[in-house]
Amino acid sequence: MPKSYKITYTNEFNRTEYSYKPYNLNNAMDMPGIMPGPQSTIYETRDQIALDDFRKYLIEHELIENVLGRTGDYAFQSYIRKENIYAYQSNNAKTLLLSGKKKYVTDFCGKTKQNNSIKISVVDINMGDLLAKLPHVKGVWFSFQKGLIRSSALMGADIESTDDFIKYKTEGDISTLSFYYEYKNIKHSVMVTSDGTIVLYAVYKEITDEIEIVLDIKNKLLYDIQNIIPV
Repeated sequence: MPKSYKITYTNEFNRTEYSYKPYNLNNAMDMPGIMPGPQSTIYETRDQIALDDFRKYLIEHELIENVLGRTGDYAFQSYIRKENIYAYQSNNAKTLLLSGKKKYVTDFCGKTKQNNSIKISVVDINMGDLLAKLPHVKGVWFSFQKGLIRSSALMGADIESTDDFIKYKTEGDISTLSFYYEYKNIKHSVMVTSDGTIVLYAVYKEITDEIEIVLDIKNKLLYDIQNIIPV
């Protein structure tokens, strides 16, 4: 099953807040008798990774899902759903890698704006520059601002030389690129998105192996073509 890691940078990350008990990122105080809205908590996990000064954290993040449903005799139009986000943070690299469902990861990043214990920056990748660095790609998604078609994908060998690729590149923007990345003499099937998310398609025995590949791609391919944006 594919696994994604969103690259962010930590301008402020108070590790002591998350080391002893779950830390609630919500600043608003709960009112007696009123059910609290979506919550977001973060804490350091017992299982850690042996890689530089990286520490592993679990983020329990909640979002309102607008859906019709019923529990017993009570009908509802929305409910609060909780998803886990796994986070890997390094003080030395000032890097925070977030692994989880995209919608929840994106919402969590936005929520940090109102909290002083964690301040992050997200990235925007120049996908045209990334394409120029790659000898070959095996898949690409384009997004279009005009016309009825908003997105389109091309898959296959040597797609860079096809007429469709040349046409779409002129009319749209590249949102994702899939390719093989060589690390430790092994070719790994990966995808990079314009918002700085790296997706790994292979199954790895250790989380450390995944993090090492992600960091290698970040440092060797993305470092000089990323726009860092404070949240």
